[in-house]
Amino acid sequence: MVARSGLTATLAPDQHVNLGVGDKNRRGWFRAQVVSHDVNAGQLVLTCFMDRPADRPVEPGERVIVAATHIAAALHSVPMDVEYSSGGPQVTVQLRMAGTWQPEDERRHQVRVPLALPASRARRWVGGAWRDLNATLVDLSSRGVGVSLDHEVRLGERLSLVVPVEDGNRELRVTVEVRHVRDAGQGEQRWRAGGLFRNLAPADHERVIRFIFAELRCRNGR
Repeated sequence: MVARSGLTATLAPDQHVNLGVGDKNRRGWFRAQVVSHDVNAGQLVLTCFMDRPADRPVEPGERVIVAATHIAAALHSVPMDVEYSSGGPQVTVQLRMAGTWQPEDERRHQVRVPLALPASRARRWVGGAWRDLNATLVDLSSRGVGVSLDHEVRLGERLSLVVPVEDGNRELRVTVEVRHVRDAGQGEQRWRAGGLFRNLAPADHERVIRFIFAELRCRNGR
C-alpha cells in the first residue's frame, strides 16, 4: 500500500514497482518487484529486472527513485539510496529511504515512447471479418498505442497488431480499440489513429512495459 504524500508507505512482498536511475533529465526506468520492506528501518529490498544485455545494474551509493501505484493514491514515488546491488539479469537491490512519498508527475511524461516501428502484421475488423492493412507504430504506452495507417478507420473499430518487440518470446499480438483518428495531412493517403489495448494478458502487458522501459533507457544512454 502507498500512503498519501509525506506519510509512511508499506510495500507488500511481490508488489511490482518501477526503479528510476539517473538524474531527472536522463532517467532510465527498470521493472522491479518487492522482496521485503522494513518501514521502521526505512529499508527496501527489490528484485530488479535487466531486460537487455546492455543494462547496467545500479551501484552502491547511487540515489534512485522508487515509483509505486496504489488504487486510491495513484502513482507515488520516493528517493532512496542504494546500499547493496548484486549482479546478473535479476539484480537484488537493497535501498534505504532518503525522502518521503510524493505524487509522481515525472513518470506520467515518460510512459509514452515515440517510435517508427512497422507492425509485423496489422488487421482491422470491418464487415464481420479481419482485413489486412499497413500500420506503423508511432508511439507506445502501457495502456495503448498510436499508429500510422494506410486506410481510414472509425472510432470504436478494433485493430489487431503484431508488435515486433524481439524479446525472444512468441510474437506479441495486441488488440486495440480506436479512440481517435485523423487525416495525416501533407497530401499523404495515411491516417493517424490511437487507441487502448483490449483484453491484454498480464504477461503481454509486462512485455509491453519491458519494451518501453528498455527503449527509454537506450535513448537516455543507460
